[in-house]
Amino acid sequence: MNLFSIIYRFNKLYVLRLQEICSANGITAVQWLVLQHVYKNEGCTSMDIVKEWSVEKPTVSSLVRKLNEQGLVEFTSGEDKRQKYLSLSDEGHILCQKVSDKVMQLQSFVTEPFPDEMIKEWTEQVMVLEERLKKYEG
Repeated sequence: MNLFSIIYRFNKLYVLRLQEICSANGITAVQWLVLQHVYKNEGCTSMDIVKEWSVEKPTVSSLVRKLNEQGLVEFTSGEDKRQKYLSLSDEGHILCQKVSDKVMQLQSFVTEPFPDEMIKEWTEQVMVLEERLKKYEG
């Protein structure tokens, strides 16, 4: 089987498991990815998420708005009132940590048969593939 078919199948299974974890905690997998990004990059903007994840601005704006309505994300205005900096509420921190713990359990289970050095090497290699794919103009 070809590498990209295997990556695709693996990703589908991983996303399914991720959705199960998130759904059990009242959010979607994509919402969790936004929460996790804000957690790791406190004070980021929606545009930072757009650039990092290569998603459309309206999609991110909608996700951030929904997370704000759920009381998980808060906005802080900068000097330019149009610029909104994102942070997690206390509830957002708790939920993000709870889901992150479950996701780490899943990832640890999946990677357990392999040494940490091998996982690190694979990660670096897949990142190279990702960068090359971004440059492809065929």
